[in-house]
Parts: sequence; C-alpha cells; structure tokens
Amino acid sequence: MGNAIILLTILVLIGAIIGGGTNVIAIRMLFRPYKPVYLGSFRLPFTPGLIPKRRQEIADSLGKTVEEHLVTPEGIQARLKDGVLLREIEDRLSNGIKELLQDERTLDEWIEINLEKKDQMKTVRMSIEKGMKAKLTAWIYEYKDRPVKEWAPLAWQKKLESKIPDVAENILKKTETYLLSEEGRRQIDAMIDRFFESKGSFTSMFGRMASRFSLSSAITKELLRFLRQPHTKQLLTHLLHNEWKAAVSKAPSEFITDEMIEEKVHIFTEQVVGQAPVIGEWSKPLSAWSGKYESVIRETLLPTFMASASTILSRYIKSMIKKIGIRDIVKDEVNQFPLSRLEHMLLLIANRELKMIAVLGGIIGALVGFVQGIIVLFFI
Repeated sequence: MGNAIILLTILVLIGAIIGGGTNVIAIRMLFRPYKPVYLGSFRLPFTPGLIPKRRQEIADSLGKTVEEHLVTPEGIQARLKDGVLLREIEDRLSNGIKELLQDERTLDEWIEINLEKKDQMKTVRMSIEKGMKAKLTAWIYEYKDRPVKEWAPLAWQKKLESKIPDVAENILKKTETYLLSEEGRRQIDAMIDRFFESKGSFTSMFGRMASRFSLSSAITKELLRFLRQPHTKQLLTHLLHNEWKAAVSKAPSEFITDEMIEEKVHIFTEQVVGQAPVIGEWSKPLSAWSGKYESVIRETLLPTFMASASTILSRYIKSMIKKIGIRDIVKDEVNQFPLSRLEHMLLLIANRELKMIAVLGGIIGALVGFVQGIIVLFFI
C-alpha cells in the first residue's frame, strides 16, 4: 500500500512538472529565441520564436486593425462633433497665446529660442519689402508709358474733374485773402517800387510820389474786383479744365524718370512696412505691444480658426487619414520596436495570467499523472 502511494505521488509530481514546464516553455517560445538557431547548417525547429518569426505579419495585421476598427474617420468625426476635443485644443491655444503675448522677449528672440531660427523677422520683413517693391514697380512700369486717361478708373477721373470748379473758387478765395493780408500789401508795394526803379530815376521819383496816393491800394482794389467777377471764376475753371485734359492725356513717364520711380518706391515701401501693425513693432518686447491685439486674437481670430479647422477636418478627415497612412505608421513602429522591450512589456501586463496558465498546466499534468497512477495500480 505504501509503495502504491509513493508511485502515485511520483506520477502526479512528474505530470505536474511536465504540464507546468511545458506551458512555461511554450510561453517563452512566443518570444525566444529572437533569431534562428543553427547546428551547423541545420536550423533548429521553432526558432526563432513565434512573435519574432511572425513579426511582419503581426505588424501588418495590427496596423490594419487600428486603421479599420480603432482610429477611424467616423470615430474622429464623432469626437469632433461632441466638441470636447476642440474645446480642449482651443483652451490650450488660448493659454499659449496669453503666455506668448506676455513674454518679455522680442518676437525674433522668441522664434530663435523656440524654433531655432535666427533673425527670422528681419528676413520676413526684407521679403515683404522686396515683394512690395517688385509688385509696385511692376505695376508702375506697366502703366508709366500709357496716358493716364487710358488706365485710371473712369469714375475717379470724373470725380476729380467735377472738383475743378471748387478748386478754382478756392484758389480765388485764397488769392483774395492773401491780397488783403499785410504780406499781400507789402508784396504789391514792393512790386510797384521795383517797376518804377526799373524805368529810371524820373519814373522812380514819380513812383514815390504816386505811392503817397496809395497806388497799391488802387491796384489791390482792381485785383479784388477782378477776382470777384463771375467771369474770372469761369476763366480759371476753363483753364484748369484744359490743364486737366492735357495732364491725363500724358503718360507718367513724361513727368517722372526711372531713378525717381525707384527712389519713391523704396521710400514708400519702407514707410508702409514700418508703420504696418505688428511688422513695425517686431523689434520691441512682445509684452510692450501685443496687448492691443490680445482681444482680437483670442475672441475673434482663434474662434474663427477653430471653426474653420473643425469644418475642414470633418470634410476631409477620410482623405487625411488615408494620406497619413495609419496602417503603415503602426506597421513601421511595431517592426522597429525592440523585441526584448515588447516581451518585457507583455510579460509585465499579463504576468498574473501567464502564471495562472503555467499553474493550470501543472494541475492538468498532475491530474494526468494521477489518472496514470490509478491505471497502473489497478489495471496493470
């Protein structure tokens, strides 16, 4: 009886060791060996392990699963529609903008530190100025040899021409005001004196005598009467109309040279760019000038940007995911992932379950050993 118990115990232990050991070896053979093992030119069976051997297939299958069932356009669209993701992005962008606008560095310094690009703003400004100069110069050269009336908008021409009577009236009023001023009277007296002096000593003496009788006052009155006559305004308006027609019939090249064009374009471009919002303030710390744009950026531009981004993402999400190639990304990442780290990660995650599998193998092996012992003791 004692020998029977010992035999039964030995068979149970052997069965448990074989069952549990077989499962442990099977688990290890999922990963190991990482590479084929050879005896001479003969490759040992089951080498490399299952996962290393089927790594390409596993990576492709995993990538396909992720693309078709996990990261899908429908899932992303659902996340976009609930608004949680976009609100989170908008909050992060808003906080980032607030921190940026309070920065004590200049925009150029910020870009140099965060984007590792030096003198970027200087380069941008030079590019803007260069582009403006090129466009403006090209536009001027396109029209400079053509009469103004051929390319200037007709509405503008009519508007300016309709202002000629007002200009004539304004000229007459300014002239009248000048004649009545002290400066005007002095100029008339001086002209009378120069006139008589140019005619000789006798005439000069006569002029000095005449000045006593306020010759300048008489001339001033006659000039004022002439200026106030309706005919004078009509005459001046007619002359201005003629000058206007002559001016618009000429090409700008008759008034300006190429050197003048280049000089004026250069000055104009520098002034415009220098006075432009943001561009003209790049050399100052962000906190010194960006505050006036904060409300516009955070309350107008950012919501508009997020709304546009949401619309674009919803409309083109399928083609974007297809172009991104999630399947290929997952496949490449899995193929590049070190097998030792993958083994450690999976064993760490499923450690308890794998131990239970080994124990289950031992239990099954023990049961098989027990059954074998019973058969040996009672039937053989």
